[in-house]
Amino acid sequence: MSGAVSQRISRLVYVGAGGNIFTLAPPEGRMRQLTWNWEDDGTSRENAVRFIHAWPAWSQDGNRVAYFGWRETAEQALEASLYVVIADGVESWELAGLSGGMPIYGNWAPQADAFAALIQRGERHLSLEIASLAQPGKTTALVSGAPLFWSWSPRGDLLAVHVGGSRREVAEARVLLIDATSGQIVHEVSDRPGEFRVPAWSPQDDLLVYVEQGTDGGGTLFLYDVKTGEKGPVAITSGATAAQWSADGRFLAFASTMRPGSLLFSQIRVLDLSSGRISSLLDEAVSGFFWSSPGDTLLYLTVDAQRSHLRWHRLSRERGETSELVRFLPSREQTFILSFFDQYAGSHPPLAPDGTALAFAGYLVGANPLDTTTPSQVYLLPLDGSDEPRPVAAGQFVCWNLA
Repeated sequence: MSGAVSQRISRLVYVGAGGNIFTLAPPEGRMRQLTWNWEDDGTSRENAVRFIHAWPAWSQDGNRVAYFGWRETAEQALEASLYVVIADGVESWELAGLSGGMPIYGNWAPQADAFAALIQRGERHLSLEIASLAQPGKTTALVSGAPLFWSWSPRGDLLAVHVGGSRREVAEARVLLIDATSGQIVHEVSDRPGEFRVPAWSPQDDLLVYVEQGTDGGGTLFLYDVKTGEKGPVAITSGATAAQWSADGRFLAFASTMRPGSLLFSQIRVLDLSSGRISSLLDEAVSGFFWSSPGDTLLYLTVDAQRSHLRWHRLSRERGETSELVRFLPSREQTFILSFFDQYAGSHPPLAPDGTALAFAGYLVGANPLDTTTPSQVYLLPLDGSDEPRPVAAGQFVCWNLA
């Protein structure tokens, strides 16, 4: 399958029956199984060892899926590896062993020639490591520390890395530019990072967004020009801040938490890069937000604290109109993704590339009581209002391809 063809098809990847990885092209209803655990190979159940597959991620061109895998045994030692499978399922290989490390998260370089992985090595030691398709069998450690977040440059030659959290908590906290090939630090963007997670790299330009702590302890959201090294303030921030670029790089949505330690963001504002104008888009407590690919719609999540579930909403950027889409209780994996939505949005999107459908995993909230003893379901919700959310497979984890 050529890259040009794969980019025209919106496809899901999910972890489903038997803990295996599947892809699904909803318009055609074509499902393909990419992995098999040992029990499914016909070996004796008495001697079988279950193989765990986790966190599948599409490459930008839609031709490959990377995932972490390890054998489930009674022994304490974990021998996990990073694997790659061609999207048609006919070829797969172990890209790199992780030498006893526990994989937490990973994303592809834009050119699909390398994969960045966050590996836990020790109780609180996190390591950002690169595995290259040109040099299989090993990973190259770039930087370590906790917490640790990053984004790729559009060309895939650099990574913007935020390590150590805020300067207020960790004196060694930094925002760095790292060469993806050599692993060398190219530039220290800031030695005073504020309250934020991911340095958000524009998908179209050499522009980076991050939060810096001022001498007064307050935070400022900055726009940083990677080519010139110049930076300019966007807005004063309070609490932890998350920022999301629209796919065309024209708009930047950002919001700050309501209070220290909170997981709810109090207001979403949008910077129009062409005019420099900042407008308030939504004044409501949200737990996450995502742009649709055209950049005209924002999908966001709110929490129903009384009933302990989440609600998806849609917001029109131009009209300012909102509508509730669905209520659900997320699966464990879905909860983790949404808790770090600003990191996962660019690698494991909940929205189809053409913006026509939403996918999520968990349990629908309706008139009947929830039965969480049954398997979590992967749901597909068309966004044209033509249909209700429908289950497409049993599964804990799901995301769309990137383009």
